[in-house]
Amino acid sequence: MITGYQYQGSFAAPAPILTICPNTVLGYLSLNALVLVSYLGSKGVLVFLAAGLCMLLRRPDRAGVEMRAFWWIYLLPGWCILSLFWAEHPYLSLRHGAQLGVTFLIAATMANRLSPIVFLRLLFSALALAGVASLLFGSLRFDGVWLGIFKSKNYYAFTMVALVLCSFALLVDRTESPVWRGAGFLGLAMGLPQIKMAESLGATLATVFVLAAALTILFTHALPFARRAGVLALFGVIALAGILAGLHFQDQILDLIIERTGKDPSLTGRTELWSLALGEIARSPILGTGYRAFWVEGSPLAEQIWAEYYILSKSGFNFHNLFLSNAVEIGLIGLLLSTALLVPALFLSTRWLMRSRSAPAIFCFMAVTFVLVLSMVEVPVFFEFDAVTVMVLVSLVQSIRAAREVPHAWSHGQGGHFS
Repeated sequence: MITGYQYQGSFAAPAPILTICPNTVLGYLSLNALVLVSYLGSKGVLVFLAAGLCMLLRRPDRAGVEMRAFWWIYLLPGWCILSLFWAEHPYLSLRHGAQLGVTFLIAATMANRLSPIVFLRLLFSALALAGVASLLFGSLRFDGVWLGIFKSKNYYAFTMVALVLCSFALLVDRTESPVWRGAGFLGLAMGLPQIKMAESLGATLATVFVLAAALTILFTHALPFARRAGVLALFGVIALAGILAGLHFQDQILDLIIERTGKDPSLTGRTELWSLALGEIARSPILGTGYRAFWVEGSPLAEQIWAEYYILSKSGFNFHNLFLSNAVEIGLIGLLLSTALLVPALFLSTRWLMRSRSAPAIFCFMAVTFVLVLSMVEVPVFFEFDAVTVMVLVSLVQSIRAAREVPHAWSHGQGGHFS
């Protein structure tokens, strides 16, 4: 949004002109509908598709260039579509795979057509609206857990985590205006309590780890390279030691979790689910059962799991581990393709943050790290019409663009402001 002046004659007073960027408007409509898709349902999906595809078609000449530049990110949805040839429910694999491909396309378009800071501000605005609406119009689940305006406590928790990450990035970027830094502070104040209200232990622990990692990298920016490498290495050693200690004292930790949260000893049955997933993977390790073709009514193992865990709706359930879930549905090839998105995203976003203190660099690093940490106990990506999926894809594309387009700006701390 740009303000200019128009002069009418030699002596006329300047009249302000308000110029609105169509991509900004379309980006906000698309992101807002995406964040609220759990609440709006099919209407939210339609707005997301309409706004996103309008952004794409505004410059069809650029669409081909952008697709060629990032062709390899479409290998995953392409493989998902291809799985229809061996899936027991080929129509589901085709439909969901095609929808995933469109979601990838719109995400890549937003990452290319919007500057990183504009995308971050638009996403923050959409998430803040969801946070306010969840406080004002939310509801309780049957067991007393607050769901906000969403249908799932995990989706609610992930949305509030995204709000916290956006807010933190805006708050700590010293180049941001006081208005946006103040908005970041308010977003943190609104988002943090709602993560607790959602009672998602995995999301809470992952958020703590991600914030600690981001702060550690930010605090080392002023240090000489040798000391900076030493501090980051120390953080890595402490993190690894914490993981190993957690494995060693897992029985005591589980007892504490049971006492404080009421969760069962297998963390909502995760360990048993993982065992069942490994057995299913062994049946078809290379190809899998087909994208979105496992959790289908009539599937013997799926029906058994739903019955065992009293999932009467027969929906909204998974293996609570991204890598096992992907291996079950799209095999080891699909697992490799999804990992080929997440690992480069982590490496490039970390590199970007190491060289820039900008809000977009901070957010991209935290978004990708959060998803990777959470992937050990949840399945946060990759889904069609899903806000977290779009966040990760945009983070990947923007980190690639930062590496390609502004290496000279990084040395001056301006790596987050390419157009």
